[in-house]
Amino acid sequence: MAHNPYKRKDSYYLKAKQEGYKSRAAYKLIELNQKYKLLKKGYSVLDCGAAPGGWTQVALSLVETTGCVVAVDYEVIEGISGDNFTFIQGDMLKAETITAVLQAANGSFNAVLSDMAPKTTGIKLKDHVGSIELATVALEIAKNTLKAGGSFLVKIFDGEDRPAYLKSLKTLFREVRTIRPDATRKESYEMYVVAIGKLPQV
Repeated sequence: MAHNPYKRKDSYYLKAKQEGYKSRAAYKLIELNQKYKLLKKGYSVLDCGAAPGGWTQVALSLVETTGCVVAVDYEVIEGISGDNFTFIQGDMLKAETITAVLQAANGSFNAVLSDMAPKTTGIKLKDHVGSIELATVALEIAKNTLKAGGSFLVKIFDGEDRPAYLKSLKTLFREVRTIRPDATRKESYEMYVVAIGKLPQV
């Protein structure tokens, strides 16, 4: 029998099932939004690495019908639809996916979210490097699609490249914070970087 490295049916997992969210990750975004006001009614939002759709559900409820959400993942998101929702299936590391995202931006976004993570190997350094690669892709997209004053939220696995990544963010945003939401599993070394107030491009 395979050993499960974490208690699968913890309180956030069960709460998500009871409240109709597609993943426990929904509560991370709810907490982060309560603290930093990243998403509001009428906002246009890009959700990178969106499957199974927990963050997308939260984002749609926050932007309401006057806002819109574009979600991207190589896995299909099921059970979410609406006139203000667009799903793009693709790998965020491939140029054609980036092109599709830029086309769907229809101008620009108020917020770019990325809960992308590499397929974990259990080798901390390798997983960290993989997460920074994805976070760098998300940042490039944010540079090209975020409105001035917009917000960027990205997941990274902690490691030696974190200071350099944060430094790059601080040149682009008014405020940069790192946080571990309560719904993060205790044994995880993931963290979230919140970047608020995209500076106008020089």
